[in-house]
Amino acid sequence: MFQSKPKSKDRKSSELLKTTPDFKAMIRITFWSGLGFIFFMFLKSYVVIYYFGGSGIDLGVIMSLQPLARLFSMPLIAYLTDRTSKKRLVLVGSMGRTIAYFLYWISLVIPNLVLFGIGTFVQGLLVAFFWPPFFSLISEKSFKGNRTQALATGRGKMIGYGFLMGAFISIPIFALVSIFIPENIPLMYSPLLIFAIINLIAGYRFYKKVDEDLTYEIFIATLNEYSLTSNNSNGFRNTINENEDIEIIESNANDDKKDQKTFYIGFCILILGILATSITGTIYSPFVSAYLIESLLPEFSERIIPIIVMIVYFPAQVLSQLVASKLGRSYDRISPLLSVIIIGIFKSLMIWLLISAFSAIDFAIILIFLYIATESNGYLIQAIMSRISIKHRGKIFGLHMWIDRLGRVIGPLIGGILWDTLDYNLPFIISIYIGLCLIPIFILAIRKLSPHMIEQVEIDKMGILGIKKQPDS
Repeated sequence: MFQSKPKSKDRKSSELLKTTPDFKAMIRITFWSGLGFIFFMFLKSYVVIYYFGGSGIDLGVIMSLQPLARLFSMPLIAYLTDRTSKKRLVLVGSMGRTIAYFLYWISLVIPNLVLFGIGTFVQGLLVAFFWPPFFSLISEKSFKGNRTQALATGRGKMIGYGFLMGAFISIPIFALVSIFIPENIPLMYSPLLIFAIINLIAGYRFYKKVDEDLTYEIFIATLNEYSLTSNNSNGFRNTINENEDIEIIESNANDDKKDQKTFYIGFCILILGILATSITGTIYSPFVSAYLIESLLPEFSERIIPIIVMIVYFPAQVLSQLVASKLGRSYDRISPLLSVIIIGIFKSLMIWLLISAFSAIDFAIILIFLYIATESNGYLIQAIMSRISIKHRGKIFGLHMWIDRLGRVIGPLIGGILWDTLDYNLPFIISIYIGLCLIPIFILAIRKLSPHMIEQVEIDKMGILGIKKQPDS
C-alpha cells in the first residue's frame, strides 16, 4: 500500500535515464513543425484534382516532386550529418518549410499549379536537411534498448500533438471561409502563413537550446562518475552498470569474409525491402482523399465535400501518430521478426477493408488503423537501421531516407497512371499483394543482419527483447 508511490518515482527515474536531460526540449520542434503537416498533406491530395482541376497523373507528379528533390539533396545531407553541426542542418530544414508554405499560399491565391509544384520541390530540397540529423540526434540521446520508442516519441508523438493543434487552427478557418465566403482564397488558406512563421521560430529556438555534444553515453558516464546511479532497485540502471553497455564499441564481427558477405546480403535485401515498401505505400496513399470523394461523397455539395474530407482525414492522421508512438515501446520489447509479420498482415487487411467501406464513417475508422500500421512500420525500420552502425549513423539514416524517397517518386506515378486509365480500386489492391510479399523479404533481411548489428539486443524464448552484453574488445 505504502510502496506504490516510491515505485512510481522509481519508474519515472528509470524513464529519465533512457534519454539525456535535453531530449524532451529537443523533440518539441517536431510539435511546432507538425502544426502544418496535416493541413499541407490534405492540400496536396485535394487541391491538385479538385481545386486546380488536374488529373490523377498530375497528382502523381506533384506527389513525386518532394521526394525527387530529396534524392538530389540527401547524399549531401547524409555526408554533412556526420561532419558538421546537426542542429544547424535542422535549422535549415525549418527555414525550408517556411519558404515552401509561403509558395503554397501564393500558388493557391494566383492560382497556379506550376508554382504549387515548385513549392513542393523546394520543400523536398530544403526540408531534407531536417530529418537525418534530427533522427541521428535522437539516436545519440537515447538508450539503445529504448530506440524505437525514442524515435516514435521524437517524431510520431510530438507530430501527433502538432497535428491535433494544427487541426484546431486550420479546420475552423477553412470550414467557415468555405461555407460563408468561399471566394476569399487568401483567408481560406491563411493557416499556411501561420505555420510558416511558427516553423521559423521553432527552428531558431532548437538551434539555441540543443546541446549536440551531450550524448547518452556521456550523460550516463557522468552519472557513474558521481555515483548517481547506485542503490537502484528497478533493474534498469543495474542493467547498464553490470553489462557495461555505456561503452559503445564498433564490433569486429565483420572481419571474417563470410560474415561480411552475409552482412552485405542482408543489408541489400533490407534496402530493396525499404524501396518496395515506399513504392507500395505511395501507389495508393495520394489517392485516399480522391477515392473517398469519388466513391462515398458523390452527392454532397462542393462546398461541403472538402470539409467532410478534412473531418475524415484529420483524426486518422492525429491518432495514428499518437497511437503508433505508444506502440514503439511494444516493438522494443518483442522480436523484430514478429513485429514485421503483425504489421504487414494488419496493414494489408486495413487496405482491403478501406476499399470495402460502405460510408464515410466506416472509411474514417478504418483509415485510423491503416495509418497506425503505416507509421509503426516506419518506426520499426528506423530502429533497425539505427543499430547497424554508430559512427556512420547519419549516413545510414540518409541512405534510408534516400531509398524511401526514390520509392515515393515511383509509387505516385504508377498510382496516377492506374487511377486515370484503369480502376480506382487498383492502386489499393496492388499494394495489398506487394505488402504481403514483402513480409518474408524483411524476415530474411533481419535474420541476415541481426548477428552483425553494432547495438545488439537478444530475444528470450517468449520473444521479449533484452539488453545483450557487448563483447570485450
